[in-house]
Amino acid sequence: MVRDFLGAAAATTVALLALNGVSADRTPVSHSRLASRQSASILQKDYKNGDPAPGARQGDAGGQSIVINGNGGHDSNSQRAGCDSIFIGSAAVGGSFSSGWTEMPQVVGFETKRDLVVDGGQTVQPYIQEMGKDASKIKRVIIVQPGLPRDYWKYSNLVRNSLLCASLNQTAGIDPSTILITAPAWLTQADRSAGAGESNDLYFAGGGWSTGGNSAGPNDARVSSFTVLDKMTEKFLNKAEYPALTSIYVTGHSLGGALTQRYAMLRKPTDDDANVAFLTGNPGAYAWPITDRPIDNPPDTSCANSRDDWTYGLSNLNSYARGDDRNDIASRYASRKVVYGLGLSDNEQGDTHCEAGYQGTSHLTRGQNMEKALATLPGGVPASHHFNYVANVAHEDYLILSDPVSQYYLFKEGIDTRAAGSGSGSASSSGSSAAASSTSRPSGGQSGSSGSSGSGSSSGSSGSGSSGNSGNSNNGALSAQGSLAASIVAVVGAAAAAAALL
Repeated sequence: MVRDFLGAAAATTVALLALNGVSADRTPVSHSRLASRQSASILQKDYKNGDPAPGARQGDAGGQSIVINGNGGHDSNSQRAGCDSIFIGSAAVGGSFSSGWTEMPQVVGFETKRDLVVDGGQTVQPYIQEMGKDASKIKRVIIVQPGLPRDYWKYSNLVRNSLLCASLNQTAGIDPSTILITAPAWLTQADRSAGAGESNDLYFAGGGWSTGGNSAGPNDARVSSFTVLDKMTEKFLNKAEYPALTSIYVTGHSLGGALTQRYAMLRKPTDDDANVAFLTGNPGAYAWPITDRPIDNPPDTSCANSRDDWTYGLSNLNSYARGDDRNDIASRYASRKVVYGLGLSDNEQGDTHCEAGYQGTSHLTRGQNMEKALATLPGGVPASHHFNYVANVAHEDYLILSDPVSQYYLFKEGIDTRAAGSGSGSASSSGSSAAASSTSRPSGGQSGSSGSSGSGSSSGSSGSGSSGNSGNSNNGALSAQGSLAASIVAVVGAAAAAAALL
């Protein structure tokens, strides 16, 4: 639980931690010793800006050097404030998302794999996966979705950098060797034409990969991207390959967040449903679980009769879910563990389609309205759904993915327990009625966030719909890393938070 995540960090500064047990010795070292130390260290103090990243190898794409600057993660290419770990820069890739990427970059610390066959022939879904981790020790797999540019290399790297940051919290007990980050490489026809991918790689005509649409090739392969994710989760949940695995998180931000939420909505039920969770960050729009919409008369009403069609609702579903009952779909969605990361300053419109206008005017308002929509369900917002509102964060992917609450769910919560399969699609709840109210994070000190003070998190509350701004607690004496850990208290509700902060 969250108490274990906090430990004694509220009164201490986190000590040193390296990827493979680096010593806490801060004694000045020679150049040769420094090079050896850098190969294992994740601490900024052991590097200077522009140094090669640990694990770098011949053939890595450019741009992936150590970034040490004062941007605090706001540029999506630097470490968040208050975190002493390094930040590995994003790969530089030829081409563009509109004209097509000319290559599939070699990402530092990752390898490209093509062992996921997705049809009856030889069509494969390429993906990247962290290298050098013992499959027998992996407890959690994180499947990372890209943004609109299909930049899987960027988002897998962002989650990797967030994990490095979180691992510095000694009391959290996060062991990076037990967490495996992977990301599907969603290719389009434009990418294939520009030179990316191989002849058997699955590809899509356009953006259908983000909505569960069918592929365009190769040859006559017509495979839903959601079917690909089904096969991907099935692969990692195979005890013969990953005997210690307990759980999977699917996550993404912006369009990747929208894909994540829509897959959580339509995913076919399996015996392992309780072991697959979802974290969506600032999606531009949602697959709405009910027919009502919060906005009656948006500026564009041309889609009034189709506003509930897939991908914005549960009418006229795609081929992946065609034939499924909408009430069953909504019920399964309510039973699943879904975490929503929303920037309180994310006032961008996001999805500009007519249907999105019926959900709200911005990323933030649509997320708030989703919480209110869930509150209308019998029993209110499901206990397994958690809304985390992050202050002073706009449409900033890294500051959502590395937010302490996001880190708690992605890297810690439930990692040691594999739920028993039911086959009904019923997910185990990580919340309870005792955690039903929005709570604030501790103020004072640094939490590792550019603005965690005043943020809040709510879960499983009937009629909640709160922005999470419920005030501040008076923990000004917390140290920087202690406050980072203490801020995680928000996820357990007001009563538990008060007890943990005594």
